[in-house]
Parts: sequence; C-alpha cells; structure tokens
Amino acid sequence: MAIIRLGGELLMIRQAGQGENPYWSIPGGALEPGEFATEALVREVKEETGIVVLDPGKVAFAAQVDDRSLGWFATVWTFDVAAWEGVIDVHDPDGLVLEAAWVPLEEACRRLDLISWQPLTTRYLRGQLEPRPLWFRRVHPDGREEWL
Repeated sequence: MAIIRLGGELLMIRQAGQGENPYWSIPGGALEPGEFATEALVREVKEETGIVVLDPGKVAFAAQVDDRSLGWFATVWTFDVAAWEGVIDVHDPDGLVLEAAWVPLEEACRRLDLISWQPLTTRYLRGQLEPRPLWFRRVHPDGREEWL
C-alpha cells in the first residue's frame, strides 16, 4: 500500500470488484511471483494512478491479516512514499480501479475509516499509531476482531 501526499492531500483510488460497491482506498495490490514489496508498490501505483514512485520511502507499518471470512491471509506493507512524479492517469489492467484523485487528508481519513481493514492507515495518518514494526489482525468466524 502507498501513502502518497501532495501538500495536505492524499492520493486515493476508488475501486470495486465484481458485485462490490465502489469504495475509496489508497493504491496497492498483490505481489507478482519473484517481486519484492517495493517493486510491487511501484508497479501497482503506476497501474492504478499513473503516478511513478521514485523513492518508496520508509515502511510506515506492516501487518499480517487473517480474515478467512473474506477468504484471505496476507502480509500488507504500507510505505510512506518519499518521492514521486507524474499526473493521475488510471490504467489498471485488472479493471478494478474506477478513478484516482487527490483528497484532502481529513476527508481521506474519513473515507479510510469506512474500510474495516484500514484502521492502521488512518491512525498512522493522524499521528496516532504507536511505533511498532509489525501488527497482527485476526478476524474470527463470529466477526470478532483481535489485534495481537
């Protein structure tokens, strides 16, 4: 996942899979075989937004997420991108990204708050995330959420 800023705005994408309602998030996606997380970051941001990441910057946080109700177990790397160039021009080969836009930071946080798997991102953006190299989140079959 990529945190990309322009002044007081955050780069966001509006996306939806088949049968899903569109929602706003930050750019990101899955690694291809043999791809490092930073390489996937550069590729996904370019595909989803047209922006070219020049320097991935620091890892804002990493999290392992176990949400079998959604059918996935993943390690998510979120980078606070240090340098980028370009203009918004969406060319998502998966066809999931509907648009990309610069969104004022507080509005971006409100949009991210609507996504169950984005609480660390909003806490980070608001300066409320305790420093820790790795977070663990498990969603139990009964819907109970556990942070370890």
